[in-house]
Amino acid sequence: MVASPGFRPRADFNGWKSMKYKVALLSPLGLLPFGGQPATAADMPVKAKAPQATEFTPNWAGLYAGVNLGVISDRSRQTGFPADPTSLNSYCFGGGDFGCSSSNSQTAVGVLGGAQIGYNFQNGKWVYGAELDFGLSSARKTVSAPNNRYAFIGNWTAKTGVEALGTARLRLGYAFDKALLYATGGLAYAKMVNAFSAGSTAGASYAFTDATWRAGYTVGGGLEYMVNRNWSVKAEGLYYDLGHKDITMAGAFSTNHSLTDRTTGVIGRIGLNYLFH
Repeated sequence: MVASPGFRPRADFNGWKSMKYKVALLSPLGLLPFGGQPATAADMPVKAKAPQATEFTPNWAGLYAGVNLGVISDRSRQTGFPADPTSLNSYCFGGGDFGCSSSNSQTAVGVLGGAQIGYNFQNGKWVYGAELDFGLSSARKTVSAPNNRYAFIGNWTAKTGVEALGTARLRLGYAFDKALLYATGGLAYAKMVNAFSAGSTAGASYAFTDATWRAGYTVGGGLEYMVNRNWSVKAEGLYYDLGHKDITMAGAFSTNHSLTDRTTGVIGRIGLNYLFH
């Protein structure tokens, strides 16, 4: 076979081989393999961005429910009175005299915990609605002392406290973005654990147990903060007044020992709510 005049296979082969080594040597650090392409910014791995917190628009309107825990301070004041001032057998509790000079005040402090449910309406920054709550209490206190006049019947004893307490309240508040400052008030009701004994001597003791429900009113306020779209936390303070109750204890020798029990108290608690948006 006769090669054409322009065909030089050996020279072209050597030139191709020489070009191959030149490309390899000209690559950064000589590490770019022949035929490889230089890396670009698009080929470099990109570090993932940290997830951003999702912003939300506070909305207080709607149904909510939650739990609460706090402290209750229940104050009871007992004042003696003669149920029948015309009778020589009518005495004042703890005093044993007709002048009723004795009285007793005691405060039972304990834990109060329970749950609440409510519904809010919102008009601009103003938030209003109603809330129901109910909780159990450990507040108990017992005080005992000698009778003023008739010491022979032994010590009088007063046990006071609250077993359970609930409220039904209206709320009115003003929203500062995620915070809600509110005032509240309405009905308060409680299951009492009161018990009174006018004496401890056998045959001469007069006792009464007031384990009944009492009702009154409550007022207070609080601050609630929306953590995210569905959860909020709150701190709340309430004052309650359950009014007074007259109690007469009938016992031996046709005698009566009477007292008026006035009950008030304060509650301080924190709470957690779920908003059903």
